[in-house]
Amino acid sequence: MATQRRNPLTGEWIIVSPHRISRPWGGEKSSSTGQGFTKVSTYLSPGATRSNGAVNPDYTSTFVFPNDFSALIPIQQPQQIQDSSAASTDSSKNTGTSPTDSSTISGSTPSSELFQSLPAGGECHVMCFSPHSDLSLPLMGEEEIQIVIREWMRLSDQLKYNLYVQIFENKGAMVGCSNSHPHCQIWSSSFMPYLISLEDTHQREYFVKHSSPLLVDYLEEELKCKSRVVEESSHWVALVPYWAKWPFELLVLPRRHVTKLRQLTDEEVEDLSGTMKRYLTRYDNLFECSFPYSMGWHEAPNNTADSSPWQLHAHYFPPLLRSASVKKHIAGYEMLAQCQRDLTAEDAARRLRECDQHVHFTRRNAK
Repeated sequence: MATQRRNPLTGEWIIVSPHRISRPWGGEKSSSTGQGFTKVSTYLSPGATRSNGAVNPDYTSTFVFPNDFSALIPIQQPQQIQDSSAASTDSSKNTGTSPTDSSTISGSTPSSELFQSLPAGGECHVMCFSPHSDLSLPLMGEEEIQIVIREWMRLSDQLKYNLYVQIFENKGAMVGCSNSHPHCQIWSSSFMPYLISLEDTHQREYFVKHSSPLLVDYLEEELKCKSRVVEESSHWVALVPYWAKWPFELLVLPRRHVTKLRQLTDEEVEDLSGTMKRYLTRYDNLFECSFPYSMGWHEAPNNTADSSPWQLHAHYFPPLLRSASVKKHIAGYEMLAQCQRDLTAEDAARRLRECDQHVHFTRRNAK
């Protein structure tokens, strides 16, 4: 029987139809191999010349630089940031900015609530994980992953003058990654992005009602049954959320109540590096490919005096469904009405738990 499951972070409902998982597939098949396995020279390589003429240094660890094609541009005179704890759900109030004059819009758009525009100020950065194009995160050592995490923490702190800092990774051409050299991006914006605003609103509403953070309570409940838990450690839990939209979606949560990346302790960083390596190795081992995904860290916005309702967490959204070549498409009914999934969250978690978390499939025969 089909059911609906609610995502308490956003309010979205997901249709779950497990009886459809065995339907025949004659649609598109894509390749997900390559990224993180093959040593190639790209414009992200040490010493390479990028499209704007800048030359990369001969870096030996992580390398951060401003995005050459930044989607966000700094606003010359940033407006006063509003405290999100008192913010309305109205977008013009949430952002701490006011609508731009209609004259800035191309054409003769009338000044109306039907034609609203807001500034999109900010900065975009790129971070290469290492100088090696053939080392994705699950193939890196734990100490190397710790360097990546600490760089995330540094950037979260360094860019906190912006209202929100979004750290994310697109891994694989299947999710739109334009360069095979393992890297992530950091977009820091003068406004609160829409999905973050949704999470902020729902976490605050829950906190007012229960006097406890939503995701802290959620993790407590998940650890009672563990049917959706994939990886556990002293400080972290990776699980397939009850409301998962993507087939092998993961939600990564700290056991301790912490609202921002920069608040992590040394012990939590060290533990996170090992936890990440294990669940990402499970990902690659599932279909024996470089498992594509879009992931990102969600932390409390920088415009709030009280971030207590928030809990730091990471989302992983991988598109693969049945094999290394068959992916989930958001189309048709899902694009026009409501998202739906075939594989249950519990089955997805079980299949990931059954995968080896220690030995990557490319290194099984290594001596």
